[in-house]
Amino acid sequence: MANSQTPAPDLAHALSVLRSPNQHFLQDAQSNAELGRQLIHFDALGRGVAAALNARDIEGGGWTHSITAARWGNVTVQHRDGMHFEFRHHGSYRKGKAGRRLEVRAGYPHEYSGWRAEPISVSMDRDPHAIAVDVLRRLMPSYRATLQSGLAEARRSEAERRARTEVNRLIEQIVPGAHGIGGLDPRSAPDRDTSYWPGSAHVPEGQDALPVGGRVILSPDASEVELRLRKVPSALALELLEHLRQRGVVAGQEHRPLPRTRVIVGELETGGGGRAASAAGGHAERRP
Repeated sequence: MANSQTPAPDLAHALSVLRSPNQHFLQDAQSNAELGRQLIHFDALGRGVAAALNARDIEGGGWTHSITAARWGNVTVQHRDGMHFEFRHHGSYRKGKAGRRLEVRAGYPHEYSGWRAEPISVSMDRDPHAIAVDVLRRLMPSYRATLQSGLAEARRSEAERRARTEVNRLIEQIVPGAHGIGGLDPRSAPDRDTSYWPGSAHVPEGQDALPVGGRVILSPDASEVELRLRKVPSALALELLEHLRQRGVVAGQEHRPLPRTRVIVGELETGGGGRAASAAGGHAERRP
């Protein structure tokens, strides 16, 4: 009788390809005969399908398999370049042969949201080589036709992620107090699309800081930025708007310096003749 700490060879093979199992699952796999048999069955299926694909030199070989640490059958046969097939057993509650069917899905990068090859169904009791032939005949053609779009989307997503990382790095140099949503440490999410900073944080000793806080929101490829500022003194706001106007960002404005105006809270300055209108009945002073 095998020691409870030393599983039988077939089960040991199955446990060696489990993805991220916890200690409780490993112990249960050795003490629960039904779970152990299930893992052995799917290990043999995955090994057999991978071997059949390698024997046919599909994608140049390099196929392996792994098993999800779960109480239902879920085995993945993957290629070294990222192509993979998932064999999922979700019908154990069904009676007869219907409860012995596997859904086979083609795998795509997580970033891809386009059209995918339709999954197929196979019997989990067939010879693994016959299952592999079925997958190649019924699923591989449409998988190849759609995988390139998925890989292109993954490359685009990675390029955008790197662009956000670089822009965030530059922002952090200018605003050391920037952090992600919920106070997230920037180092844990360098590719984040939103950063905040409080106006009073990270002020060099001996310097006064304006109480200006804000939020920076990056477009997916970081080519555009939405900047929201709060508690901006009026004089600074005018400087910022003048800078934007000089760069031609503010449309419909004549390119000329702003008049030197002292803004009094509650008053609005009009553009005609230097006059000011105010709901409070005040005035704006224009210094020569």
